[in-house]
Parts: sequence; structure tokens; C-alpha cells
Amino acid sequence: MTEKQKYLLKLFQEVDEICKEHNLRYVMAGGSLVGAVRHEGFVPWDDDVDLYMPRSDWEKFVEICRTELPPERKIQCSDVDRTYTNSFPRYASADTCAVHKSQIIGKDCAGEIIDVLTLDPIPADDKEYEKYRTHMMIYSDLINISVGYSDRWEIPASLYLKYLLSYVFLGKNRTLKKLEKIMFSYKEEECDRYAMRWGGCPFLFDKDMLFPVKYGKFEGEKVMIPNHCSDYLIWHYGDEWSYMPPHDSREGHVAVNVDGVSFEEFREDYMPKMKKGRLRFNAARRKFYNMCIAKKRHKLRQEGLMMKAKVVALDLQRSIVKSGINLEEAMEKREYGSLSNLFGAYYKAQLSAEFIGREDYTFIYAFYHPVLADLPDEVFMAAVQTLFYTERVSKAYRLLEIWEKQKHLTDGMQTLKMDIELFRKAADHYEFQRMEEAGRICEDLLKKYPEHPGLMKFKCRFMMADAGEHRLEAERFLEDALRIFPEDGYFLKYKADILWMNGNGEKALELYAQVREKTSNGMIWLEMDRLFLPYKEQILANCEQLIAGRAREEALRTMELWMKILPDDEDIRAGLYLVKVACARTQSEIEKEIREIRKKIGTPMKNPLPVNGKKDAPDEEQDKNNKKEKPGLQVYKKALTKAWRRLGYPAELASLRTEIICTDEESELEWLAEQVRSRLIHKEEKGYVYKLMGDIRNKQGQTRSAFENYRSALDYVKPSYVKTELYRIIINDLKDGSRQAADSGKKSDIQAVLNGWLDKYGSLEDIQALASKLV
Repeated sequence: MTEKQKYLLKLFQEVDEICKEHNLRYVMAGGSLVGAVRHEGFVPWDDDVDLYMPRSDWEKFVEICRTELPPERKIQCSDVDRTYTNSFPRYASADTCAVHKSQIIGKDCAGEIIDVLTLDPIPADDKEYEKYRTHMMIYSDLINISVGYSDRWEIPASLYLKYLLSYVFLGKNRTLKKLEKIMFSYKEEECDRYAMRWGGCPFLFDKDMLFPVKYGKFEGEKVMIPNHCSDYLIWHYGDEWSYMPPHDSREGHVAVNVDGVSFEEFREDYMPKMKKGRLRFNAARRKFYNMCIAKKRHKLRQEGLMMKAKVVALDLQRSIVKSGINLEEAMEKREYGSLSNLFGAYYKAQLSAEFIGREDYTFIYAFYHPVLADLPDEVFMAAVQTLFYTERVSKAYRLLEIWEKQKHLTDGMQTLKMDIELFRKAADHYEFQRMEEAGRICEDLLKKYPEHPGLMKFKCRFMMADAGEHRLEAERFLEDALRIFPEDGYFLKYKADILWMNGNGEKALELYAQVREKTSNGMIWLEMDRLFLPYKEQILANCEQLIAGRAREEALRTMELWMKILPDDEDIRAGLYLVKVACARTQSEIEKEIREIRKKIGTPMKNPLPVNGKKDAPDEEQDKNNKKEKPGLQVYKKALTKAWRRLGYPAELASLRTEIICTDEESELEWLAEQVRSRLIHKEEKGYVYKLMGDIRNKQGQTRSAFENYRSALDYVKPSYVKTELYRIIINDLKDGSRQAADSGKKSDIQAVLNGWLDKYGSLEDIQALASKLV
């Protein structure tokens, strides 16, 4: 977890504790739910926590927090705090700084937050939803001046103007209460649906999709998740939600984060310089103008996209003719790799958010007003079936939905659409352990769509569940699957599972090592973590035994294998560095590994002796990180100690040097100084002792004392790695100091600079004597 994720987890635990203590409902949602299901914690790049909570539960939560809320926390909600600048509530930290765009000129709490998106009850009548949505957009526009909401839905500018004038002349509170009375008037017991209170797009949910809640895991916590988790994730992210997205599709949230200050302190710096009244006036004028021209702008957009769609259709037809591919024959032979390449340019345009939209803030208009390239039925069917066979099921379904609304579905298209719905129904059965129903649907669909990778993977899960009794049958199925898809990591993983069950661990590990490179399915990665993380201590112990037995090359091969199997585990990575240190053949190779290890544990090489005679101010974030136990730290320390020993340090002093590197705590450094000094009784270790004492004094900013120790070390060390280190320290200091003295001498009194720099060396004769020792 990142430092931000650790803090957000703390905030979430507070919300979770209040809800569980008072029997309030919530569910993990959005990326947080993906994290709970696919990672059992945060998605690695996620930087927020999303919860859904029914309005009735949220109102109780607010009442409870009036008396139980810690002083450094705030409840943010527009119907509670009229200075708040968003339509959905948040649970916020009041002593941190994370200012979002909408909060730049606000007065509300702008710290780290948990988003609690309220679920407002909505009747089944779509007209009632449209009424709710219209007033929600106006509501959001009045609350949040930085974003325009209503123009995307072509809401009349006159309606916005009506409420804006009410806002100006009757007051904000009175105007918002009018809107709240309209939007929040429905009773939960009379409604079958919820609308998510979000100005971006108030999504609709059937109540039984979310409640009653189930339980999952999130960073070791038992958390509430939606009742029909599979249905929700497919709706929100598509059928491929379990796959890790490519790096360029991993999105975070934008906020100004400033460590070490509160949002009030940060605002004090910039707020006086902002003309808030002018900004609000300009924002309101811009919104009104955008609403006035929304229909014209959308019409022009549609006309432009229709022209693009014609070009896309003509280009595709030309490509088909030029390729010489007979679509019907290619589909019968299931040559979907070739067909996917043929349709590549068409997919890029037709599946873009510009053409078919997305259910988000930016592309919601395009979602409800999609544009289709006009293709012959047989070409469109080939394109959609290719999507279906190449595991882009949600994209195929979306195109079929649009085609059905704008044109007509042929019998084949209608059958495919219904079969995708059956596939999703099977996933729902599987989630609720209705294995017989799920298995029957899967078998029926595989008869219709033989060698479909998604269906074969689904069947694979059933077969592996019974692999204890029907292992031979599962093994034969996997052999057939790998014959068709030899490079698919999903099937490789389950083939490895069979080998593991049969006691053939060596071959199984070879297959497991290929899995992560050959599938991005996060559920497969999670299963591997569950299988192998309990063996981690044993793996590291075996590694150290191999090193001790001088089987270093075998140890290196072993740890490289485990790095492929558990690439995100820092203990395993640290174990690999331990082996690399043991296998290094030269001093330069060992030093290279030392530099890499120090980067990993947050102790990058610094200029050992600042020429100004003062210790460099520590990097605040680095200092904070160094005080916390990092994953893999103990193994990294073993690797560093091993490196120092290989470079000639005695065992005890090698261990002490590692501890010196890994701490900045004054009391800890003094304790280490005592431990180092105690080794002076060993004459052969005196050079090492004085060198380490110099390092400690340097970290404490005692430059003169550090150099006294370094000069003493030179009196005892023979040609060795320590002498090389001392040479580098002193020569680099002389070189850097002379350059900086020359630069400073042009601007100020050079005598003062020279005195400050050379004082630690003593007289000129002392410097000459020191130079002769080094040479």
C-alpha cells in the first residue's frame, strides 16, 4: 500500500466501525469493489475509497456523527453543510490537505476523503427518474461552480436561470431546499430502484443488486459488498472486469495534496489573491451560455460523427475487398485472429467513447446518442462475433444494443445477444454457488460456440472445483484448451495446478512462472498469491541454505523463478538481491547491488560530507518512510550485511553498518555508536570502527568529528575496501568544496567560505599529510 492508501484505509475503518456498530448498510463500490474482489485490498494504483449508502442509512450516519465524530473528522454533505461543493457526501479528514478542483474557492473541508455516494429511492416510472435527474443536474450546477452538468442533458436554460435567480435573491439555503424537496420525496419502501446521487451521471440500480449485503475482504477487513457482485461489476466495467487494464488506462484522481499542512493553511496562501465573486459570476454565465447552445452543439457533433462513420464504413469495405477474406468462411473456420486484424481500424473508431460514449461525466451524451457506421448485416455480424470470440464480450453486447435501437437485429444477432445474457446469468449462478444451473448454461453455450475462450475458461473453473475426484477429466480438458490456446496464462495456471496436485512440483513451478506474463486476469493472480504466500518463509530459508552451501547459481535460478511467480512481493524481491550479492564476482558488482538495495529501502546514496559543514536537511517524505517498517526490510538488511562482509567488514561491524544506514533516529544512532566503539578492543577492527564512527557523526551533522574519525581510520587500515571508501569521501569533498568555494568567492568573502570548509582538515600541513596517506 502507498502512504495515501494507508491513510484512506484508516478513514474507511472508522466509517465501517460506525456502520457495523449501529447496523447501517453500505457497500464497497467502483474501483474499491474491484480491489476487494480482485486484490482483496486496494487496486495498486487506486487513490480513493468509494462506498454506496442508502439515503436513510446516511441520514442516521449523520445523526450519529453529531456526537461520535472525532474532532479531526468532518461530514461533508450539501444538505448538511451549504459551503460544501459537491452533490454526493464525503467522510473527510480535517487535518490534511487534498484540495479538489471544485474546492479551490470553497470554504468546505478539503482534506483526504472517503466518497459516500448516497442512494436515493426512485420509483419504477422512468418519467420520475428523468424528473429526478433534471433537478439533480440543476442542483449540482448551483453547488459546484467549477463544472457544468445540465448542458450534457440539454436541460432548458430557462430552468437553470429560474433557480439561479432564486439562489441570488432568495438565498442558497432556501433554493437548495426547494430542489431537495423535489428530489428526495420518494419513500424507500415504495421504490424498487436507487439513483446514485452524483451530478456526473445519477446511475440507476435495482435494489436487489446491492442489498442485502454480502461480505468480502479488504486489506484484512471484513467489508460489505453488493448482493449481486458479479452483475454490478459487469454493469460497471464490462464482462472483462477481472483483467488488469494496461498501464495507460489506469486512472487516478486529481487533487492538490500538500503533506504536513492542513487545507486551511494551504488556502490562506492563495485565497486572498482570488477574485471569488468574479469567478462565480463567470462560471454561472458560462453555464447559462452552454445550456443555450447545447442542442446546436450536440447537433453539429452528431453530424460530424455521422460523416466520420461513413468514412469508417467505406474504409472497412475496401479493406475486406483488398484482403480477399470471405467473412462467412472465416467465421466457420473460426479464424478470429485474422478477422480481428481486419476489423482493427473499425473497432478503434466504432468502440471509441466519441462514437458510443461511456457512462461517465465526459461522454454521457454520446452514451445516450451513439453513432454507428452503416454496415451490411453480414459484415456487422462478423465484427460483433469476432469481438465475442476474442473475449471482448461487453463491447459486442454494447454494439448489439445500439444496433437493435437504431436498426434491427437479424436472427443471428438476436441469438448472440440472448446468449451473452445467458453467459452473464451463468456468472450470477456461479457467484451464488448454483453450480448445476451455471454448468448447464455453460455446456449449452459451448455446443453453440465451440472453442470460445471465455466459455472454456468458465468451464475450466467447474472442472477444477471437482478436480479432486475427476482429475483425469480436468487434465484432458486442459490439454485440449492448451492445444487451441497454447500461450494463454489462464489455462497454464490450471495445468500447473493439476501438476501440483499430482506432486510434480518442479514442472508445476515452471508453468506458474509463465502465468503472469501470459494473462492479465487479476483473479488468477490472486489465486496464485493465496497458494504461494504461505510458503514465503520456507522459500527464503531455502535460499539462505543454498547460499550457505555455496550453491549460489542454484539459489539465483530459484529466486528468479519465484520473482516471476510472486513479482509484487517485496520479501521475495529482497531475497533475490541477497542472492545477487552472494553471486557478485567483483567489487563493482557488489557496489551496484548495494545502490539498488538502498533505493529499495529508501536510503539513497547522499553526499557524505556537505561542504558547508552542516548536515543536509532530510527529505521530509523520505524521513517519514524511513521510520516505518517497509515490506522486505529485514531481508534487504541481510542482503546489505552480506555485501559489507564480502567487501571485508567483520561480521559484527557489517551488521552495525547496515543498521546505521537504515536509521536517522538520534537515540538509535547514539546506541549504535556505543556498539561500534565497543569493538575498539579488537585491534584488527580499529580502522573499520573509526570509519563507522565517522559515518554516524556525519549523519548527526557533526562534520568535524566525522573527519577526525576518518583520519584516525586511515592510521589503521591497510589497502582494503575501507581505504577505498575513505579515499572517495575525502577526494570528493576536496573536489566539490574547491569548486563551491570558487563559485562563492565571486559573490562574497572567500575567506569565510574556506574557513568553514577546511576547518575540519586542520592546517595545510595536515591536508598534505592526509593526501600522502591516501596516495
